[in-house]
Amino acid sequence: MDPPVERKILPPSAPNPAEDAGVLPELSTLSIQDAPSPPANDEDMDVLTMSRETAMKIIVRSVTALANSAGDVPATPPLSRPGTPSAKDNFAALKGHRRTSSRPATPIPAERQLHQPTELDPPEASHDEPTITHDIGAGALPEPLQRLNMARKFFSKTVPKVGVEEYINRIQKFCPLSTAVWLAAGSYILRLCVIDRSVPLTYRTMHRLVLACALVAMKALEDHRWPQKRFAAVGGVDDASLSRLELCVEFLLSFDVQIFTPEKLKDLTLQLQRAGQAATMTTKLPSSFNLKLANPKMRHVQV
Repeated sequence: MDPPVERKILPPSAPNPAEDAGVLPELSTLSIQDAPSPPANDEDMDVLTMSRETAMKIIVRSVTALANSAGDVPATPPLSRPGTPSAKDNFAALKGHRRTSSRPATPIPAERQLHQPTELDPPEASHDEPTITHDIGAGALPEPLQRLNMARKFFSKTVPKVGVEEYINRIQKFCPLSTAVWLAAGSYILRLCVIDRSVPLTYRTMHRLVLACALVAMKALEDHRWPQKRFAAVGGVDDASLSRLELCVEFLLSFDVQIFTPEKLKDLTLQLQRAGQAATMTTKLPSSFNLKLANPKMRHVQV
């Protein structure tokens, strides 16, 4: 009997994340209108099996209803006091303290980075608010004023021409996000606009809220991250503005952006749905309203 042949086991090749295209969601044209609606019964909602299009539909319906109910809320008037440093002074104060991400984003193949540009109008708040000094905390504004200042950064000067449904479809088309990211973004909007009432949800704030909350949720929940520059270009803002919006969302949420259990995510999603349904009911006419048209007076015309 021949002796057994020894087989040499070779170790696996070194990983190369740049060639691992399997982690990238597919770029595809989708429509929120064609997505299945969320179940009418709360017990039937399963955030683990929900499609991302259904999660996007929940956000579109709730955000639109809340914006319809709120109307056009004016932004907080800008603060005026002497000694406000310019953007150049702020840059000098922050020189050497550039903010970096905690971990690198998954590389995106160059052929998948093509997208059509879009732009949102400039925000109400200027880049010099709040002020930044060399001594951390020196001359800082009270926290309520800081929060009002941050809320102003979500206001567009005019209502964007693109609707929120088309806007979310655009984000998903060029920067695909998972169901969990969209549901988490909706929970952030719920906390900011309904529970804490830090930012009014109107037609002038909804686009920046959706964009910034989706970015924060992506970084908080996913290993895969679209580059900041690409996300900003798809959302129609510059890199610096998106970074400011990201920090505003995190600060206003007290940096509590992690959602650790599906039960918590389901509860927040149901609260967002109920808030949208309640807002829809407040904008409807009461059943007691009865529109009566007066009979027009007929004029006799002589022939």
